[in-house]
Amino acid sequence: MSPRVFQKKCLNCVSLVDHKCLVEKTIKLSNYKPGQRGKIVQVCGDPDFRLRLMEMGFVRGTEIQVVKYAPLNDPMEFVIKGYHITLRKKQAAHILMNEPELAA
Repeated sequence: MSPRVFQKKCLNCVSLVDHKCLVEKTIKLSNYKPGQRGKIVQVCGDPDFRLRLMEMGFVRGTEIQVVKYAPLNDPMEFVIKGYHITLRKKQAAHILMNEPELAA
C-alpha cells in the first residue's frame, strides 16, 4: 500500500503514537517466522478488536515469540506472557512489532 493509503487508514486510529502511524517503520507480526521473537510496538484495527487483543495480553512492550504455523500457514501459534495463543494471519497483521530476534 502507498503511504497515502496508510495515512487515510490511520487518520482515525486510536492507537496512534504521537499522532503518527508506525506501519512503515515496523514489521507486522504476521511476517515473523517460527522461532523469532520481538516486542509489540502498536496494535491497530477497530476498537473492539484492539480491546479483545489487549484483554489477551497484546499490549505495547509485551514480548511475543512465534512457535509455529499450522500446516497451511494459517493460523499462527505464539507464546505471550507464558501462555500459548493462536491467531489468524489476518489478525496478526494488525499487530506491529519491532525487528525480530531469534529465540534462545
